[in-house]
Amino acid sequence: MNTNKERVYDIVNGPNKDTIFDACKYAYVKGAQIPISFDIAVGYTMPKSDPNCAYIPLSTRDFKITSIENEDGSGESFNLEGYCTAGFKRHPTGLDIYGTYDFSAYYNTKHRTGTITFRKR
Repeated sequence: MNTNKERVYDIVNGPNKDTIFDACKYAYVKGAQIPISFDIAVGYTMPKSDPNCAYIPLSTRDFKITSIENEDGSGESFNLEGYCTAGFKRHPTGLDIYGTYDFSAYYNTKHRTGTITFRKR
């Protein structure tokens, strides 16, 4: 269910399977840092079917994956949960205003695509 507090976006690129599992494994280990990021589209410059279409990226950082669940048994599709920092708002100066958001995502490691839902903490 999509409410005013949830935001759903496309993941257009992301990490491989090993990186996702390592990030989850070390999510709560103090001092361990597994750099992980997803390229997330907040919009597109044209219809997605247009060959000249480009995505408009969401500014994100500091992803922590706290849960991984097999989605379909293929070994390539997963339901992920965690939290990150994202810049959904812009200051009049043009700088992103960051906040911490919980997320849940469907992610396919073979195609490195999926969807992600953000909820303000």
